[in-house]
Amino acid sequence: MKLTQKLKKHPKASKAAILIFGLAISAFCLFLSFAKVNIPKTFHQLQQIDPWAVVVALLLVNIHNFLLAFRWKHLLSPLGKVGYWDAFWSLRLAFFFNAALPARLGEPFRIWFLNRRYKLSPARVIGAMGADRLFDFVTLCVWVYISALILNLRGTLPTTKTIVGGGIAILGIIFVLARLPKTSRHLWLNNILQFHAKLFEGISSLKNPRVLLIALPVSFLGWVIEAAILVTFSYGLDDPFSIYRAFMVVAAVNIAISIPSSPGNIGTFQLGAMTMLIFLNVPKTQAGAIAILYHLIQLVPTTLIGAAGYYFHFVKGRKKTETLSIEEIGEKLEKTAD
Repeated sequence: MKLTQKLKKHPKASKAAILIFGLAISAFCLFLSFAKVNIPKTFHQLQQIDPWAVVVALLLVNIHNFLLAFRWKHLLSPLGKVGYWDAFWSLRLAFFFNAALPARLGEPFRIWFLNRRYKLSPARVIGAMGADRLFDFVTLCVWVYISALILNLRGTLPTTKTIVGGGIAILGIIFVLARLPKTSRHLWLNNILQFHAKLFEGISSLKNPRVLLIALPVSFLGWVIEAAILVTFSYGLDDPFSIYRAFMVVAAVNIAISIPSSPGNIGTFQLGAMTMLIFLNVPKTQAGAIAILYHLIQLVPTTLIGAAGYYFHFVKGRKKTETLSIEEIGEKLEKTAD
């Protein structure tokens, strides 16, 4: 019997296998990150951080969280009227489960939460999430491109022809997919086309000028805030670097955490941050300290706010026997995905 078939028959073994795999990836990434770093000096750097730098970074992180919810609310507007706080909690709780579960398995929570609150179609919400990710991707690419030019790293980027050609190819693919029929006489194909149609309804916010006028500036500003957090830590360690270097680090982190790993992206986060910081000639001990601080300033508020949201949404006001555990929510997420 194949391994996948065995795991399907034993869901607990499947979950354990995912966790073990994630932990192994995290351990390997941590080894790569800190193998040649003086750990005592790195911790000494952490002890020397200006407390005000941490306060400012914490403030910036939470401003970014509120801005992301504001954008998410408007991206959902073509699907129905979603309240700001429901948009906020759908994000915060999803990020909380990403921090609590391996391999970024908290992402489907956004779908389940909005389906539970507003009966929004999962396919449409997935489409809106695609638009959300597209705004992040495009705006970060713009900042990285500008930063690479200013830092004289143009040679590390694709040529202008390649970028333009890739953009045209992506737009062409989207155009072709958008023109596909919505129904078919064949049941299996009809189901696929119906899902595809709902998916593109979720992406319809990209055609709404009002949504674009809100989402684009918020997306650009969001990355400025993320880069400013890194700059703040560099000042807190008395060795400041420019915001353009910070944009490159933010991009490296986002690429690295796309690798499935342990809960909270431990290891992959540090690997992405430190690789780029060291490439940009930041001393290894300072790079290690900034990577740890940047991760903690993301992870701690996410965990605390998410835990509070979990309590108020799924525990408070319920009888003990009615309380949803994380495992029960995970089962509901699996059913929603199906």
